[in-house]
This record gives sequence, C-alpha cells and structure tokens, in this order.
Amino acid sequence: MLFSSVFHSIYLIGFLNTWIFCLITTFVSWSYEQFGIQTGLIYGSYHYTKYLGIKVGDVPILIPIAWYMMIYPSYIISNLILVGRPIASNQRKILSLSLVGSLVMTAWDLVLDPYLSGPTVRAWVWHAGGIYFGIPLQNFFGWILTTFTIHMMYRVYESSIIMESKDRARKSYPLILPVLGYSAMCIVHLIPGEPKELRMIGPIIMGIPVILALRRFIRDS
Repeated sequence: MLFSSVFHSIYLIGFLNTWIFCLITTFVSWSYEQFGIQTGLIYGSYHYTKYLGIKVGDVPILIPIAWYMMIYPSYIISNLILVGRPIASNQRKILSLSLVGSLVMTAWDLVLDPYLSGPTVRAWVWHAGGIYFGIPLQNFFGWILTTFTIHMMYRVYESSIIMESKDRARKSYPLILPVLGYSAMCIVHLIPGEPKELRMIGPIIMGIPVILALRRFIRDS
C-alpha cells in the first residue's frame, strides 16, 4: 500500500511534490505522536508496544510511514468529493478540502484502531480505555487535528505552484486507484473479524466517502 501511494503520487503530482508531501506528513505525524505519547493531550494516554519494531523516541519508525500510506488516499478522495478530479489545487477550497480529507482519514482509523490496539495484536495500549472498543474519543479528534494539519500545510504549498498534471487528471480512470486501495484496506481490516461489530461499521463509515468520490468523478467525467 505504501509503494502504491508513493508511485501513484509521483505519477500524479510529480517527484518533488511527492517528496514534500512525504516530508510534511512524516514531520507532523511523528511530532504529534511523540508529543501525544509524552503528554496524553492529543490522542489520549497510550504507548506503543514492541509489536511495530524500532522506535525513534517513543514512536515506531513504521508509524510516520503508515501515515503517508493512509493520508495520500484521503487526499485523492477529498479532491474527488469536492472537485471531481484527483488534483484540486484551489486556494478557495483549502479549508474544506483539508477538513474532508481529515474526516476520510479518521474514518479509516475507526476501523483500524480497534483491531491493532485490541487483545490479539496490541500494537499500542490505551492506559485509561474508552467507550469505542476501549479507545478514547479524544483519539479520533487527535486524528482529525493531525490530518487536517498535514493537509493544510501541503495544500497551502500546492496552491502556490502550477500542477502540470492537472489537465490529464480529469478523465483518466487509473488515477482513482487510491480510492480502490482505500476500499481494499477496509476489507483487509475486517478479515480478522475482531471486533465483530466492525463488519457493520466498516463498510458504512469507509464506504460513504468512497461512494461520494466515485459518484462525483464518474458524473464529472
């Protein structure tokens, strides 16, 4: 999924813009995660176990990588929902695009977090628990904040440059592959079947943005 996001991004927005997007995502996600673990102010009180391997500070190296893997499809989906094409370099819609992107990303975590923090995997542990499968609601507001920050920073940069691939991004159906990747990841997270309720929650919470994105893209194409 990471390679899919990176290669698709290079094809769509170019190597330099992909590199900048990756740097912004890595820096912001690691900083927020590290600060969140130390203080409990962003996502709630938690810590990572050894499951995800080597750490930088208190954050596994895989986490910033996973943030980019996940945030790129949310970038594409938010563009499709609001503009109808995979690229949406528009100064007037930066706030709305960033907000929609953060909600699309957080919908993913509603499916991802219960399994990875659950008793089978325990990639991270919530100290005080919470009402959503043992996860505090603060975590999801933290995801919205983190993703919104990343989207805003990149979109401000993006709005100041000319995207050479914008014109070709209107009717090329392979450019919506990240939407299918987002859908596939929903299925992958549901295969273990833990918790069972996610089999109902997942297709709805992640299916809505997929349907809206594909509907708008097909209509405008």
